[in-house]
Amino acid sequence: MVDALPEDPNILLSPKDPSIGALGHFCKQSRLDEIRKIEAERTSRVWEVRAFVSDTVPLVGDAAEALARPLHHKFFLNESPLLIYLHRGGRNAVYYELVGCEDRSLNYIAIRVESRLPFNALLLARRPINALLDVLTRDQNLPLIIQRLDLLSPTDGGVLITEMLIPDRHGVRFGPLGGILQAVPFASYDALYREALTSSSPFYRLLCAWKMYEGRNAIRKLLVKRSQQLGIAEKLPSDPEIDQSELVNLGFQKEFAVNIRTVGDLFARLADHRDATAHFLIEREGAESHVYLADGIHLRDYAIAAAALLRYAHRLLEDLRLFYVKYPGLYGRGMMLPTTQNRDQFIVRARDYDLE
Repeated sequence: MVDALPEDPNILLSPKDPSIGALGHFCKQSRLDEIRKIEAERTSRVWEVRAFVSDTVPLVGDAAEALARPLHHKFFLNESPLLIYLHRGGRNAVYYELVGCEDRSLNYIAIRVESRLPFNALLLARRPINALLDVLTRDQNLPLIIQRLDLLSPTDGGVLITEMLIPDRHGVRFGPLGGILQAVPFASYDALYREALTSSSPFYRLLCAWKMYEGRNAIRKLLVKRSQQLGIAEKLPSDPEIDQSELVNLGFQKEFAVNIRTVGDLFARLADHRDATAHFLIEREGAESHVYLADGIHLRDYAIAAAALLRYAHRLLEDLRLFYVKYPGLYGRGMMLPTTQNRDQFIVRARDYDLE
């Protein structure tokens, strides 16, 4: 029996191509007309944005499941609402409203921003909210992260748009299954890929994608050597081609996608992103600059870049892995097949790792 659809389902507004872990914008279907009307009006207004804070970000489930995930942290309020400011000197100050739950744990942090467009309001809210969390973490050693942002409707105060990382809606059922070939030369890259997918930081995800891409040469060198030894005439897969419309659907501007034909082209175009995060402080034309991780614009740009680079780095390595498993000689002859009858021969032993 197929589950009935909810009366007012969640709709993904952007990006068009929902990569796991990318920064996404969701709304209820009933809010679409209101959003379109506001975007068409382009009237400057003050918006309220609410940040829901936790120690983790939901990475699995559909939008409804992610939104229902309870917050978890050790931040409590002696009074609610609590109005506080963060001052940067001069007239540069921002006021926040901290609202608690019945048990006095923090429910959300509200901030007001001025903008003509709703998506810009969310973009503007990221920096001051992250700045507050940064100083709270600095002073109290609290691991705090934005689980999601809610933009309130200027008409009725309901949730207009939610901004959060896009969770993975897909699952898997295992069994019956004998086993899996690890493809040992790819094990380190499998670990990097899992590190990236389980991270809520687009900056770290981008670095993992770059490490995967940079390691491809070592894999290719190994496969060429073994192929020559075994007399395998088939050429290794080349860098996958990229459809420029796919880049646009991931969130890049059309101008960015021009002249990008292959995965190598994309990584070359985004080399500055890698340098800025890997080295933090970079020198250009005699001046130092850095990526301010709390800034909403940087977060958006890196979220788009990380989603694309991770997708294509995985695709590239997957092409090479399929070549590897196609020829049994590449991963060794005379393999002993584990069975349930001889499984006691296949246990992890300390001596195999020089621990005894």
